[in-house]
Amino acid sequence: MTIHKTTSKSPRSGCRANIPALTDAAAGRRTIGRGAHGRFDDRTAFIVLFVVWWLVLLTVQPWTRTDPAGAGDGSSALKGALLMLCIVCLLMMLPPRAALRVPGPTALYLLYGSYVVIFSVLQPNAVESAFRGTRLLLGLLVPVMLWPVVRGRPRLMIYACTAAYGGLALTVLAGAALSPEQAWQEGKPFQSARLVGAFLPMMAPRVGEIGAILVGLTVILWTQRKLHLVLLLAAVSVGTGLIVFSHTRTAALALVLALLAAFLTCLGSPGGRRGLVLIISASAAALPFMPTVIAWALRGQETEQLQNLTGRTTAWDFILSQPYDPLLFWFGHGLGDKRIVLRRGQGDINVVPIDNSWLDAFWETGAIGTILVVLAVLAALLYSLTTPGLAARAFAVFLMSYVMVSSVSESGLCDFSSLTLLVLVAVLVSAVDRADAREKKLHRQAPFGPARLMSSGQASSHPGTI
Repeated sequence: MTIHKTTSKSPRSGCRANIPALTDAAAGRRTIGRGAHGRFDDRTAFIVLFVVWWLVLLTVQPWTRTDPAGAGDGSSALKGALLMLCIVCLLMMLPPRAALRVPGPTALYLLYGSYVVIFSVLQPNAVESAFRGTRLLLGLLVPVMLWPVVRGRPRLMIYACTAAYGGLALTVLAGAALSPEQAWQEGKPFQSARLVGAFLPMMAPRVGEIGAILVGLTVILWTQRKLHLVLLLAAVSVGTGLIVFSHTRTAALALVLALLAAFLTCLGSPGGRRGLVLIISASAAALPFMPTVIAWALRGQETEQLQNLTGRTTAWDFILSQPYDPLLFWFGHGLGDKRIVLRRGQGDINVVPIDNSWLDAFWETGAIGTILVVLAVLAALLYSLTTPGLAARAFAVFLMSYVMVSSVSESGLCDFSSLTLLVLVAVLVSAVDRADAREKKLHRQAPFGPARLMSSGQASSHPGTI
């Protein structure tokens, strides 16, 4: 930062000869806050954020039905190229010498991504592991590049994120309307069948996650009086429909617990209290429908299926009971190996997804990778809980709480996935709010405020520049 210092020529100025220098410092702080937006106004910044985040969301989606997990080498390479394109476009649009910031949790994730790429040479499938590790690093750089766009306006990131998830929800609805034979899986539509993505290949859990995030973000925006009631009702109707018809119990439970955590940690704000009243009222209104809710949650499954969490515990027990040589224990099987092969009897082979982010991290990246992922996620959770602004804290805590609940029965935190994106959004919103709080504190501590200095004709005409 360059500060242009001027001095008063009045012999009567005395100790006030240095006032313009202090003014320049204060003006420089304020210029950095405004200059961080670069040449983007709010509308342009929203468009940039929406387009970039929509493209980033596409990179965590499967692109073909033959590769539902998006695990092919070609798919990873193409998604990495799309992320690289986003970074290059942001570099071209940002103002010269724009300030960037890497929050602590993001730095830990970058360390983890570097570990994956470097030690991929030790993995059985080194090429795929290197591709996916590189894609993770590129994805982590996107929110870093967005810092000059979102600085000073954290809620704009939430608007863009909400709009992007709303767009994904509309693609699911369009698929159900225009291609119903591909939009429903295993059963009768609107009854026992599960809603999946027809145009963009999505499994039912991903559809439920999109609905839950859409509902959660819009509800918090409404409790903070930043969203019209009509838009709230539309978003909640669409999001709830996705959860219900995809029969995604994890998304429903994570949504309720995450909203509860968000409002409980922000009870000092009117929005937090309003949200808590909303949850209590909705719970009371749902009591007469509890038999229907329980029947939906059971999904017609038998007791044994419910006890082993639809077969998940079988895969978890296999991972925990396996003997590991030192190489596999410390470095894992390689990023991208998200399924295990269970052999029962003679020739009875079953490929089972792991569906637990922590065991998945251990299976794919070993003990070292698991430790790094745990540190990054816990750092992001603490970072969110200590966000100074209650409005930003509500969003950050909601996203992180959703991730923590979903991580028990969904994989993804060790890879560039939809859960990882939620962590990055939470960290970015919290980081922007922290930067704003620091600038406000520095501004209050300035010996002479800009208004007083302007009225005395002493304000500098040469503010600090980046």
